[in-house]
Amino acid sequence: MTKSKRRLRATILIVALFQMSQLTLNPAIDTIAQHFFGNDITGLARVQEAFAITSFVTVFSGIASAFLVNKGVMTKRFTMIGGITVLGLTGVFALFFHTEFWHLQFMAFMIGLAMGTYITNTASIFFDNFTDEEREPIAGYQTSCINAGGIFWNLAGGIMCAVVWYGGYLMLMLAIPLAVLAWVTVPRVPRVKPSKSKDGERAKLPPMIYFYCIVLGVFMAVYNVTSVNLSTHLAQAGSTNTALAGFASAAQMAGGVCCGLMFGKLSAKLGDMLLVAACLALVIGYALLGLFPNSIVMTFIAVFIAGMSLSCTAPRVMFAVSALADERTSATASAIANSVAPSLGAFVSPYIFTRLTMKLFGEATGPRYLFTGGVAVIFGVVLMIFTLLRRNRGIPEVGATKQ
Repeated sequence: MTKSKRRLRATILIVALFQMSQLTLNPAIDTIAQHFFGNDITGLARVQEAFAITSFVTVFSGIASAFLVNKGVMTKRFTMIGGITVLGLTGVFALFFHTEFWHLQFMAFMIGLAMGTYITNTASIFFDNFTDEEREPIAGYQTSCINAGGIFWNLAGGIMCAVVWYGGYLMLMLAIPLAVLAWVTVPRVPRVKPSKSKDGERAKLPPMIYFYCIVLGVFMAVYNVTSVNLSTHLAQAGSTNTALAGFASAAQMAGGVCCGLMFGKLSAKLGDMLLVAACLALVIGYALLGLFPNSIVMTFIAVFIAGMSLSCTAPRVMFAVSALADERTSATASAIANSVAPSLGAFVSPYIFTRLTMKLFGEATGPRYLFTGGVAVIFGVVLMIFTLLRRNRGIPEVGATKQ
């Protein structure tokens, strides 16, 4: 790998540390609900839905970002740095405006605007500058950095929120020096030409890209239940300490770090069966959370196992999409895979798994995790059947050396 590629790889991995920066708020979800709504039982769902605005906005900002880049209006580098800057300004906004619930909703909007622009274009730059052989291990390292960053954001957020409920937002100001670093280190790239093929037809995405994005979207809807209910789960177990909730969320991210370091080998051996393994990890984690709702130790074990699933699914999808896309379609493919699919999944998650399970089982989080684990079972079986059918038909899988 050339020096310029190593420099770009390092920059991409540093940016990845900030990709889960919005998780700095999760340890305080229960605290925020109490702060704004007191003992109103709908408060938790309302806060989760406010946070879901981030995912909703990310969908549109990601699409808009890809459109503007494909039209040559902005470069990927400029859009990425702009998104990181908006993330940092969110922390500045929180420093002065944090007394009204609409402040919470507006900050969720700002974070979504930032994520849709900088995550999408960082991934697109990654797609364009590395070969398939280079991408597979880097995708694993990137996911490990994302989860390692998640550990930091959860721990820092839990500690800061124990001091003041909006402390997690203040941590986002760290993105401002990151924007300066990216401005200095990310290589300048020319504006892309409109994505037309040689015969004048608009370049189309391969159908399998849509398949992988749907898989990621459904997975994120299920996976998101882990973190957004964790502080409430611990509170029901007898702990209202936001710092402990931060440590528990960090344990979830630690599972992702460990699995991400092994992703390259696992992906080459298992192919798309790695997606099935991710569902299995979720099932085990949710079963432990649901069956042992009052055990804090078991909660830590459960979220670690559930956290491993992210580093099976996300890098597998990212690597597959990067291999299937080309320079004409990388911006669009990146927007769908990095913004649209996971953000839609995270957006609908509280409406499906929180609102529905509240009506079915009440406020208890144990049954909520068991219900979601049942959904993960069905999802895993569907993925296994689909993968086996493709293998029986001799359809090759991206990056899989052994079937």
